[in-house]
Amino acid sequence: MGTNYPNPEFKCHITGNLLLTTHPAIPAYELRMKVGNGWPGVEIGANNDKIAFWAPNIDYNDLYAANYFKSSDGKLKSEIKAIETGLEKIQKLRPVHYSIIDNKLNDKGEKVEGTHKEFGFIAQEVEKNFPEVKITDDAKDIKLLDYDQIIPITVSAIQELKMIIDSLKKEIADLQNQKNNSFSSFAPENNLPSTNNSRLYQNKPNPFTEKTVITYSIASDNFSSASILVFDMNGSLLKQYPITASGNGELVIKSQELKAGMYFYSLIVNQQEIDTKKMILN
Repeated sequence: MGTNYPNPEFKCHITGNLLLTTHPAIPAYELRMKVGNGWPGVEIGANNDKIAFWAPNIDYNDLYAANYFKSSDGKLKSEIKAIETGLEKIQKLRPVHYSIIDNKLNDKGEKVEGTHKEFGFIAQEVEKNFPEVKITDDAKDIKLLDYDQIIPITVSAIQELKMIIDSLKKEIADLQNQKNNSFSSFAPENNLPSTNNSRLYQNKPNPFTEKTVITYSIASDNFSSASILVFDMNGSLLKQYPITASGNGELVIKSQELKAGMYFYSLIVNQQEIDTKKMILN
């Protein structure tokens, strides 16, 4: 101790392993530091399975590392089951923005009482909503949270959402096909004039309770006929509103004309579909 060899940066040099212990007290707690003990070369461990980085008056310290790995070998696990309700579980979490009260030292070594901002969860709420798995722990009158336990639940929720999205995409595609089949009775056998400059706009308000207004713009070139068609979610044609002139216009639909629900409406110009949008009647 107190030497510059083999590294002058350190004043304490120990060849071999170091053991800090409360022995002969019972139970005896130990902190073990091993060097050159095979892979990974340096080991730090405790016999009670817990190591805390803390200092008086400031609770726990921040821990910095280039990488952090947790044991996840399949041979260490039993009763493995898939998380089947990840979306339901993740909805129980309440993400919050808060200030952490700390009592740390500034760059001058002076104790400073202050706060800093963070995003996260409240450990007590997580513990209440996830009693089947020990996600929280208590130490030094502080409740700790293992945030890594949230990751598998989040992944499961994302996978569920992906399945829902894929199902909805298929349902929309099926409805679109049904709607296109409904248009077949309007399709002409000859070539039709261009309607590229015609536009259909989103109804306002949407959703609506009493009435809604659908605005549109129809190109005047070679105009022959136009109409707005309203379909239910099964692709069945419910309403057909003829349009007799080109230019800008609007269609008012009153709630009495339809039942509460979700609908598609399409602008047809010269027997061509210009656009289709969705509206909701509450």
